Parts: sequence; C-alpha cells; structure tokens
Amino acid sequence: MIEKKNKKNFSKVSVGQRALNFDLIEDTVYEELDFSTHDFSKQNFLSLEFKSCIFRNCKFNQFRVKNLSLVNVKFEDCDLANMEIEEAYFKMIDFEKCRMTGLVASEGLIENVSFKTCQLKFSQFRFAKLKHIVFSNSNLAETDFYAAELFDVNFSECDLTKIKMSATKNLNVSLKTSDIQGIKIGIENLKGVTIDRVQVNDLAWLLGAKID
Repeated sequence: MIEKKNKKNFSKVSVGQRALNFDLIEDTVYEELDFSTHDFSKQNFLSLEFKSCIFRNCKFNQFRVKNLSLVNVKFEDCDLANMEIEEAYFKMIDFEKCRMTGLVASEGLIENVSFKTCQLKFSQFRFAKLKHIVFSNSNLAETDFYAAELFDVNFSECDLTKIKMSATKNLNVSLKTSDIQGIKIGIENLKGVTIDRVQVNDLAWLLGAKID
C-alpha cells in the first residue's frame, strides 16, 4: 500500500476532462481524468495513484505495479488480464464488464468494491483484505483467496467452481446463488459463511459423507 508519508514526493496530473494520449509516469497521482481506449499493456511501475478517474475500453494486460492506489475509480469494458499488483489499495471502485483473467492483487486492502459481469478466472487475492465487496454475475472459477480476510463479501450468481478459500478468515460472506462445485475450503473456515440448501451437497465431502 502507498503510505501517506510517501505521497509528498508524487507528481500530480489533474485535468478534470478526457485524458490525452500520454505515457504514465512513475510516482504520479492522476486525478479526475477520463481515459478511453488507452493501451497500458506490459508496462512496469513501482508506484502509481489514481483518484476519481474513469477508464473505458483500456488495456492493462500484463501490467505490473508494486504499489497501486485507486480511490473512487471506475473501469468499464477494460482488459486487466494477467495484471500483477504486489500491494493494492482499492477503495470505492467499480469494475464492469472487465476481463480480469489471471489478475494478481495480493497482500492489499480492497474496500467498497463491486465486480459486475467480470471475467476473473484464475485470479489471485492471496493474503488480501476484502471489505464490503460485491461480485455479481462474474466468473471466478479457480480463483485463489488463500489466507485472505473476507468481511461482508457477497458472491451473487457467480461461477465459483474450484475456488480456493483455504485458511481464509470469513465474516458475513455469502455464497448463495453461486456455483461452488469443487470449492476448496476447510471445515473450520465455514464459520461466517452463508450457503443455501442446494449447496449443501457441494460441501458434504468435508464430513466424508454422501447425500442422496
């Protein structure tokens, strides 16, 4: 996470209108910008920060950044496949119809974020803290939440097949209405998780039982 004590060294780009084509610059705060059809693929940075920005049809595939801070940002129809973030700070973010296959956002804080109709298959949120999150109509098959802290997280009408939730800390997590076939979770991690009756069969293996 980008700490406040480091922000004093950041440059600032604040336009309040659609962003022109330009290269991203290390240690810069971008504020109130509208990015459309920009291609940031395969770029590498140590620190970047975006506030009150909108990204439409932008490409971030194979984009790598050590510290990324996003506050009040929206992504629409963007490609973030195989994007790697070592330490993420996301707050008040909307992802809508985004391709995020293989996204890595580990060991960060992700708060008040919604993922709507997104492709998140094979993504990783290992050791991350997720608070007040909504995943809706999204594909998270084989996504890895190992040792993540999940607080008030709702998976609605999602594909969660073979999702990894080993060693997670869960408080008010809802898996109802989602497909959890092949979920990898310990029986001790079910506390704080809500499922529906249809999903009971998918967890019977934890008890070594078969339900007919």
